[in-house]
Amino acid sequence: MAVSELPGTIDFLTDAAHLLRATAPETSAHLMSQRGHLLQQHGVTLSDFQRQHVCGGCGIIMIPGQEATLKLDARKSLQRKKAKRKKAKSKKPSGNSTPKATEDLQGPCKILHCDNCQRDTKIVMPPPGPAVRRKTAQSKVKKVSTPIEQPKQTSNASSKKRAKNRKAGLQALLSGQKQQTTNPLSLSHFMK
Repeated sequence: MAVSELPGTIDFLTDAAHLLRATAPETSAHLMSQRGHLLQQHGVTLSDFQRQHVCGGCGIIMIPGQEATLKLDARKSLQRKKAKRKKAKSKKPSGNSTPKATEDLQGPCKILHCDNCQRDTKIVMPPPGPAVRRKTAQSKVKKVSTPIEQPKQTSNASSKKRAKNRKAGLQALLSGQKQQTTNPLSLSHFMK
């Protein structure tokens, strides 16, 4: 197959497999595995997105919860193991005790387990950025605070205000009712 025909063939196989996924899953898996073999023959490496989309073993389109199980590994267990190794190495003096830099830079890991062929696909995500705590911005000129005396209200004064507000609210309700009763016209007057 010519290299110029490769993108069209790949797109055709992908589209056909997606269309057949619900009605003929075995045929869909076969088309996706043929697509994978074709990409491998031409030396095209798959991105992480493509690797998590299709199982590399059987070619089934992996949808977490249907054909696959998704598990997130936070790498905390690996960090604990590394700490134990470092303690063991510090007890044993050796010449080459430098840890690999790539191990320290690994982030969390997504593990997709194919329910069809029982294969695990591991996708390492980039590590999170370093935690940065920013100090709150403090003004350079210190403000001299002068205590402002506010008149303190006593509990009697506040209760008097509450009573006054309650009385005003009741008076407003009564005046609204009086206006309704003083209006001589109603719908019944026009019905006659």
